[in-house]
Amino acid sequence: MGVAGTARKKDHSPVMRQFLRAKGQHPDAIIFFRLGDFYEMFYEDAVRAAGILDIALTSRGTDPDGNKIPMAGVPHHAAAGYLAGLLRHGEKVAMCEQMAEPSGARGVVPREVVRVVTPGLCLEPDALDARSENFLVAATRNGGVAALELSTGTLRACVVELGPQWVGELVRLDPAELLLEAGAPELEALCKQSLPKSALRSVELPPGAERLEQWLSPEQAAELSSQAPAAEAALLVLDYAKKHQADSPIHTATLYAAGERLVLDDAAVRNLELVRTLDGERRGSVLELLDETQTPMGARALRSRLLEPLTDIERIRRRHDAVELFFADGRIREQARARLAEIGDIERLAVRAAVGLATPRDLGVIRNGLASAEALHRELSARPGSALDDAMASLEGVDLCADVLALLQAALVAEPPAVERQGGIFADGHLAELDELRRLSTTAKDIILDLERRERQRTGIGSLKIKFTRVFGYYIEITKSKLDCVPDEYVRKQTIASGERFITAELAELQDRILHADERSRALESAAFLDLRKAIGEEAPRLHRLARVIASIDTSAALAETAQRRGYVRPEVDSSRALFLEDSRHPTVECYAAKDGFVPNTIELNPEATRFMLLTGPNMSGKSTAMRQAALAVIMAQAGGFVAAKSARIGIVDRVYTRVGASDSLARGQSTFMVEMMEASAILRGATERSFVILDEIGRGTSTYDGLAIAWAVAEHLHDATGCRTIFATHYHELCELADRLEQAANYNVAAKEHDDSMVLLHQLIPGGSNRSYGLAVARLAGVPPVVLARAKTKLKELEARAEASTAPQMPLFEAEPPPRSDVEATLAALDVERMTPVDALVTLARLRDLALRDDG
Repeated sequence: MGVAGTARKKDHSPVMRQFLRAKGQHPDAIIFFRLGDFYEMFYEDAVRAAGILDIALTSRGTDPDGNKIPMAGVPHHAAAGYLAGLLRHGEKVAMCEQMAEPSGARGVVPREVVRVVTPGLCLEPDALDARSENFLVAATRNGGVAALELSTGTLRACVVELGPQWVGELVRLDPAELLLEAGAPELEALCKQSLPKSALRSVELPPGAERLEQWLSPEQAAELSSQAPAAEAALLVLDYAKKHQADSPIHTATLYAAGERLVLDDAAVRNLELVRTLDGERRGSVLELLDETQTPMGARALRSRLLEPLTDIERIRRRHDAVELFFADGRIREQARARLAEIGDIERLAVRAAVGLATPRDLGVIRNGLASAEALHRELSARPGSALDDAMASLEGVDLCADVLALLQAALVAEPPAVERQGGIFADGHLAELDELRRLSTTAKDIILDLERRERQRTGIGSLKIKFTRVFGYYIEITKSKLDCVPDEYVRKQTIASGERFITAELAELQDRILHADERSRALESAAFLDLRKAIGEEAPRLHRLARVIASIDTSAALAETAQRRGYVRPEVDSSRALFLEDSRHPTVECYAAKDGFVPNTIELNPEATRFMLLTGPNMSGKSTAMRQAALAVIMAQAGGFVAAKSARIGIVDRVYTRVGASDSLARGQSTFMVEMMEASAILRGATERSFVILDEIGRGTSTYDGLAIAWAVAEHLHDATGCRTIFATHYHELCELADRLEQAANYNVAAKEHDDSMVLLHQLIPGGSNRSYGLAVARLAGVPPVVLARAKTKLKELEARAEASTAPQMPLFEAEPPPRSDVEATLAALDVERMTPVDALVTLARLRDLALRDDG
């Protein structure tokens, strides 16, 4: 039975009424309801969570109708792991906490929902990937995109034209949770297809009265408001965040434009395996290879750089300068990386402090990180030669938060506890009252003995003793023979056979202090810790800025480390449209190749000579690898890193396009040929003369003549109309004729040798086209049975003989006068493609199919 069937709340127990109230406030969330040392879930929340988390489903009492109430629970101390499991399934979780200690509460312990955790609004370290950003992204129907990273307090927004670039931006952000403006079913379907792992929610725009100034500084609000679609997306994401987590500090809010960086669409990110392999794994990706960072902030910054390469030459060169500094000086690099390894996630911990979630141990990590940052600054500043050069200029004037460090060093013990209630947070000497309470707890016996000695001297009663029982507490015991010596201020407490027991004001006060010292100590530490955490939280913007500088240094040192280990070179980046890679290598493929087994290749594209490379050669020969390594060199260089080559010169590229493979989209129900055409369309419409395009086997998903015709037309368009740098790999040897027809096109092939029906792949790019496919040799290498190979060889000879005997040359296919237009062609010619929506396209496609079937009939 669900919560909906429990309308008679007054008939429930007081605790269950609290749960039902919380559920009524957050009906779309699973309620984590704190009961002692557990978070309990009830009704459908329990059933759903038990299935997701694989935990026991039990029951707790019955509802007013006599039905058992389903219940499932998780331990409070291990809740973060279970919370992460629910978030991975796209669930929202409302944290309903006890607002008072059970021991001090009268009646039912008050409980309230303090925050709602969603996949994109999460601050729990165990539920976050420390090396990746965790974005809550909002997208509006007019192209506005805003990304909030709550754990680092950053907001960024942009405006992107709806279409492939819009999808590419969302894929690049890889949101944990995506808010899509309601009323756009076509966009929603597109997002479900392109972002299957993101929790997708359709959300209405906030009312018109909502303003960015409610959440941002006037300067930040003004910047975002300069572009209405970006401002709407920012409002959408901020409104959602504030409704679920009231404390959502934003340290930086910026407006960015696609033109400020090299554009990578989702196909490029996927096909080049920048952050994940085609199997969805991080291991084996370019990011995994390059990631030698020592801090979580650096790891996140490196990922961002790889997905957002620059197009500003001066900024790129400054990044190269920073890498060069660490590349050239191994001692400085090793020293800096050792310091960086001591720095924890200051950026995210500062936000946790700002929202009141940081633990004593978290503050200890901040303290240790600040101390190491100070040492790093000192060591880099003192390096031989000069003061910090331009590469490290950001560190030279940075605020090292010395006052925050001093406060934490004075306040905290060397190893702060994991949780506040354990006590032992503050160092001796920080709080005088706490020191006294601790002294009482640890030296109570000595204090009592000292009082006993003083009372003996004062009263002259040598047999006076101070004793303790659980019933009476501390008391002074006087024997009968000395009762006449008892001072007037002694208060009789009990008469016993051997004498009397007394209490004094001093002893009573001392007893109270000793017996309650631990309790008072914990209460005092708790209050003082809350004050300290608040003080650190208020410095979160400063800590955030410092963390960004540390991340930049870490990224530069990491790229230098990789370059040194792998033999990379600093590229020359300029404003030309040249691309020269001497002895270039594929950065990840070479790691898995046998020693000395990777064959480097020189690749040159130049608008003055050859900017269109037509690449032929047998399968498995390395065509795809050569193309990908060229694209990766461009991306790595403009991201600010060195490249896998002997030398490199790269003219700035504005976009990298790839058309290789279709396995990912096949899983989404799209045919190979449809995927090819969609990606080719995006390239033809989006590429500029500054783009770099790699295409592999265009036209392979349809008939030979159709595929050849499409490949020919695409090649001509890229060469003549777009004028971009292109590597075009094909198995259509007929296309080699293009090199004679197109002024800046040239044939290259990947060399192979065939001997006695066997083939040796040389993986070497050489000038000239290939007139053979070596298909049978590849089949033999793949282990195809000899009987099949023999039959294939016979059939090949028949087909070749038939082709030679044919009197109709093939090329007139492209030169002959076109026949009269069919109804299908006429309909196609009349289409206004620029104004068509995806739904219009599907309707038109259905009509064209009917026309084609009619013509065939």
